[in-house]
Amino acid sequence: MSTPPKGDMVVDPDDFARRVIQPTDFVADTEAFVDVRLPRSAGKASYSFIGPGVSQNEDQTINLAESHGFQIGAASMGHGVVNNQHLHFTAEVLVCTRGRWRVNIGQHAEQQLEIGAGTVFSAPNWVFRGFENIGADDGWLFTVLGGDDTGGIIWAPDVLREAAKTGLYLRPDHSLLDAANGAPPEDVVVPLDAELLVGVDTYSDDELAARTVALEDLQWSDNALLSSVMAGCTSALAPVIGYGLTEDRRHRTPISAPHGFSVEWLRVAPGSSTGVHRHHHSQVLFTGEGHWEIEVNRGGDAISAQPAEGSVVSIPASAWRNLKNTGPTDAVALVVCSGDQRVVIEWDPEIVTAAEAIGWGHDAAGYLAPLALLGRPPQ
Repeated sequence: MSTPPKGDMVVDPDDFARRVIQPTDFVADTEAFVDVRLPRSAGKASYSFIGPGVSQNEDQTINLAESHGFQIGAASMGHGVVNNQHLHFTAEVLVCTRGRWRVNIGQHAEQQLEIGAGTVFSAPNWVFRGFENIGADDGWLFTVLGGDDTGGIIWAPDVLREAAKTGLYLRPDHSLLDAANGAPPEDVVVPLDAELLVGVDTYSDDELAARTVALEDLQWSDNALLSSVMAGCTSALAPVIGYGLTEDRRHRTPISAPHGFSVEWLRVAPGSSTGVHRHHHSQVLFTGEGHWEIEVNRGGDAISAQPAEGSVVSIPASAWRNLKNTGPTDAVALVVCSGDQRVVIEWDPEIVTAAEAIGWGHDAAGYLAPLALLGRPPQ
């Protein structure tokens, strides 16, 4: 974990503004991959919000190129549109925010599972995967990719063969080459031989199901943050991948395999907030339901934004932040933090003092505990 800085980090207003990526800022890329001319893949749109992801389009738009230790993107596809079989070297997590999807696993889609709105699926590394929108209308999948360099992807051999018939190839650096109006080029990526693909991994149906976390599977804790013991700070966390932010010692994550980042759901009650805190990890929020106000910095330096539902908000490591619900119903967001270790929160001293006054603090491991059990009387 990075060493905490001396003094307060202050986020510049212009820097904060570019970190708030709202749906009106999304730029669809319909030429991101080699399969976009295949009959059932035409019209699929890809987005690169944070980092380049695995796009093969040299002209892609990246909203925020700054390294986070992970990357954030999305796919938007109409009914029946397919993203063909490919393989990742680092983590790929699919977050369904709209529609119904069939995820196909294996070089020839030998296994399938279905996910709907609110479901998170962690696709194993070194496994061919693709997905199809089986819902009635347009669907959205947000993606979290591991690392600042994903190493690109490998396409199933049949996909490259069919793409070549449409005139699309991949150069050795895996950028797209359009040869539709000329002779087939020589220096391009060729489909892998069958004997090489023996080294690709496989997973059982039960193992894939264990990497799928639907809304009904979530284990919410109303005492996951120190501030939650105070009036005006009613919140809850539900881990999905990794340890994340929770300070509830009984919390267990459904998916514990290392990804290079954690994923969890955050819920804040109407009129409440998380309270002012900071940590030393890159953090991104998908603002789902409700009305969020994201505040960074403290005191006279405090600035805030009220991103629309469906926005992507990046909060830099070591910045003070307060996540508020300004609406009449619960506000829900998906939170991604860099690293595989627990995210250790530093709370504003006023929150620490207020919690201690009603008998709550942290044990030596950093989990919430009644002060009476720790042998420390309320302050």
